[in-house]
Amino acid sequence: MWTIFKLQWQRLFKEPVLVLLFLGLSLVFVYLMGGMQGSSSIVVNTYSEELSSEELTTWIDRLNEEDTYDFVETDYESVYEALRMNETPFALELNEDNYRFLIAREETEVSPIIQYVDRLFTNEQLLQEVRESEGNEVFDLEEFLTVNIDAQTETASSNQVNSIHILTGMSLYFTIYSVLFLMMNMIEEKNKGTWNRLIFSPISKTQIYLGQLLHYWLVGIGQIILTFTILQVFMGLNLGNNYIPMLVVASCFVLSIVSLGILIMGIIETPQQLNVIIPIVATGMAMIGGAFWPVEIVSNSVLRFLSRLMPIKYGMEGLRGAILQEYPLSELGEPIVILLLMSVFFMGIGLNLMERVSEKRSL
Repeated sequence: MWTIFKLQWQRLFKEPVLVLLFLGLSLVFVYLMGGMQGSSSIVVNTYSEELSSEELTTWIDRLNEEDTYDFVETDYESVYEALRMNETPFALELNEDNYRFLIAREETEVSPIIQYVDRLFTNEQLLQEVRESEGNEVFDLEEFLTVNIDAQTETASSNQVNSIHILTGMSLYFTIYSVLFLMMNMIEEKNKGTWNRLIFSPISKTQIYLGQLLHYWLVGIGQIILTFTILQVFMGLNLGNNYIPMLVVASCFVLSIVSLGILIMGIIETPQQLNVIIPIVATGMAMIGGAFWPVEIVSNSVLRFLSRLMPIKYGMEGLRGAILQEYPLSELGEPIVILLLMSVFFMGIGLNLMERVSEKRSL
């Protein structure tokens, strides 16, 4: 087993371009599609045609007391041009007694921001009424109750959910490519006769398969861990510290892909056929499973049913639950069990087909 395992790693170290290529692609796609800027704050262009510069600055300072939003001072002409060119979805106009949102297109962030601004304006109006009732007497505000809320606001969550969705989807998508293309070595060994010589060698079949599969499994796990580490350390994406559930889910997902690879290797006979099949399988699985867009937005019942058959769907669900909700392993039982069942199903059929192919070639 360990001899086979070491030989696979030696082969990978001699030709590491494939894995490095897909690792780089996953980083590039996550960065470009997710818009990683090291911050999850939402920029809100703010202007006023009634307030003075000092009053506008004071209001913006108050609005920026929460890190979720970044209210930026600007002027009407810049806002109008940005809205007209679709560079920003909305903007905020502040007046002495009210405010107004200019909305060019509907976004999920609009409603929470409106609620946030309305709350500040309501508090200011209440304070102003108290001042007037007390003869404009100066008084201090004191906090009598402080509530610590661990959950994120709706806007912050939606912003982070988008980044995490892209991160998990692209990472798992390119991991499928890496694992399946590396498993092409098994097809080459079958065509060259090396696989049959291994089967009839003193090494047991169990050791041969374990040595091969353990190598591919570790490569997939390593790519996911390295992708997450680079994005968190160097690109500022917050993945939390729920590492054990994340690792377990990722391990189960890679195991299902390795098992799927065994099934494909038992069906495909030549590397040329595999070069055609792998992009179809990987991209089709990613599209139907929700790696490119959320499954929830798909209205077709057939596609929604097919998405439940894709390992990548459950891998993404488990990773999102571990990262965003910080679920323990007990809360991630469903995606983990489904991935393990898929692994057993794919592996059982795949090994049976591999053995039949080996018997035919030996005859």
